[in-house]
Amino acid sequence: MILQAALLLHILAAIFWIGGMLFLVLVIAPYLKSVPDPKAKSQIYQVVGKQYRFWGWVAIITLLVTGPVMLYYLWALPPSAIIAPDIHSGFGQALAAKLALVALIVVSSLVHDFWLGPRARSSPGFSRLARIFGRTNLIIALLIVLFATYLRTGGF
Repeated sequence: MILQAALLLHILAAIFWIGGMLFLVLVIAPYLKSVPDPKAKSQIYQVVGKQYRFWGWVAIITLLVTGPVMLYYLWALPPSAIIAPDIHSGFGQALAAKLALVALIVVSSLVHDFWLGPRARSSPGFSRLARIFGRTNLIIALLIVLFATYLRTGGF
């Protein structure tokens, strides 16, 4: 029962987080190009971004909690496997790659959401960096899904 609950929450959190990023990039950003007023454009992005940021972090925390639970219940890997995965197997290499990307995206998301994002409203330079970080995070998230697929199928 614990495994099923963790898996369900993990999948739902991943869907929400990645789906939200895709929505921002594929729907909101193109729409904002049609908004002529730069202040209105900035305000819309700030409001949408702040609202998504809260739920995005709920999803990230859910993923960070349920991931180790699934490692333990699916593959009997103790929490120490997160710190030092066995990289001598295809599974271990996929796990190490996924965990490295998870660490990278958590740090990148913190920088994007709590440092670049708040400064983007008043600075074109920060706005550009925030967009770069946001799109990079989406690419990293999609790579994490790829490595999760490798894990589920036994590794590389």
